[in-house]
Amino acid sequence: MAIQLNLIPPYINGNFHSTTKTEHIFSVNNPANPSDILATASWSKELVDPVLQGMKTAQKKFRLTSLDERLSYLKKVIGFLKENADEIKSNMMLELARSKVAVEEEWSLCEKLFAALPEFCKQALSVKRDEEGWEWQYAPLGLVLVSSNIALPVYTLLSSVLPALAAGNAVCMRPSSHCLLSGSLLASGFHQASFPPGVVQIVYGDFEVFRRLVLTHQFDTILYTGGEESLEQIRRDTSTQQNARLVLCGGGKNAAYVTETANISAAISKIVYGAFLDAGQRLESTNLVFVDQKIFSEFQDKLVSAVKSMPIGAREDLTRSDIHVMEPLCSSNSWERFLRFQGIAARESDDTLRWGKPIDNNGNGYFVSPGVHFMRSDKVLKSIYASNAFFGPDICLIAIQDRQEMINILDDLGATRCLGVHSQFVEEVYEIRQRSSVPSILWNTSTIELNPLLPSIGRGKAGNSYITGVRFLLSTVYPQVLNLSAPFAAVESDIRSSKKKQNNV
Repeated sequence: MAIQLNLIPPYINGNFHSTTKTEHIFSVNNPANPSDILATASWSKELVDPVLQGMKTAQKKFRLTSLDERLSYLKKVIGFLKENADEIKSNMMLELARSKVAVEEEWSLCEKLFAALPEFCKQALSVKRDEEGWEWQYAPLGLVLVSSNIALPVYTLLSSVLPALAAGNAVCMRPSSHCLLSGSLLASGFHQASFPPGVVQIVYGDFEVFRRLVLTHQFDTILYTGGEESLEQIRRDTSTQQNARLVLCGGGKNAAYVTETANISAAISKIVYGAFLDAGQRLESTNLVFVDQKIFSEFQDKLVSAVKSMPIGAREDLTRSDIHVMEPLCSSNSWERFLRFQGIAARESDDTLRWGKPIDNNGNGYFVSPGVHFMRSDKVLKSIYASNAFFGPDICLIAIQDRQEMINILDDLGATRCLGVHSQFVEEVYEIRQRSSVPSILWNTSTIELNPLLPSIGRGKAGNSYITGVRFLLSTVYPQVLNLSAPFAAVESDIRSSKKKQNNV
């Protein structure tokens, strides 16, 4: 007897579309209790043509609407999301078993995005003129494809999709395959906003579903967020598509640097938060901690003590809002990968200060204890464990004699998105920024600190140096330039003559 599944339908051409031929069915399980199936969705190759044809037809008309009209659509979406914020946050907690602290922090980013978006888009997309008669403005490229993963899954989609729509593009988005619930609520928001059918398409599925769309070679801009291996596959898939703008966002080997002058307790608080919020599964999660040799012994003892005392969430603890409770990993694959890397870390490091292990729990959830390892600085670049991002709660401690040693290591790694510098003196931070090629350098805060209006990129293994955040808009447009100097004067003269004749009549 066949099992009847209540599938979340894709949103295609203004309708919630039911597929007649299902190739794959995807399920979301609660990571705190994997036997609990939260939602299911399906995919079929028969969806590809309706998605593409609908987008092409809709975008030709949508680009002709004014910026004010497009912003009015976005205002309706944002209004829906705010009205349903509690339900959205509840689903964000449920589908990834995230702590309330983590979800509230992500929603705060969404609120900042909502507040900043209209004015940013007006400034970026307004007509510019100079005194010599040149006029230019940005025009939409056409079709945009966006994929998110478990790292800030709602914010990542909204911060790219909303600006792309404001610019006049048609957008197809694929939420993380772990985030069907929040993805379906976003679909409801876009439906309620009454966008023209085909301007917004939402499909569900895994990495291969996303690749199926990429391989059509019909999209002008493609944004993909994921691990290093999948980033390389997308690079290969688009290697023959010369005109597509590819924006890749991967996990970085992010670092903190604790100087001799740092407030050790404050630095540890920020580092623990940056390393273990969302179980270390963010693109900006802290992995490497460089510490001045003069304070290393004191720092190491206090850090290990702080990690040991940090609560690791049982299922009911994740709703606490007073403290950070570490969540489970998102899936069995992530859980197995983390434990495998702990074995590699134990072999390659000079000392295992805390071994990351599975934690027994009633729901057989993917809970682990964090890992902390010490490694000599000369071994970092040779280490599989220390040089590769693996999306899990682990800290590699490294004692250094001077900051240039740290800068050289991070530059040679070529995969660091963020560096948090903990110091009393801002002059030290400026000096590091001048010498280092790390894209984001933060002072006395965690590496996961973000702002929608600030440009963010991943370089090397962590991405291809294209800007994300609201400035992703610039990857979805091109400039149209018009020279108005001589013709403009002639047109003005004709208009004045015509008005004078009408007045005489």
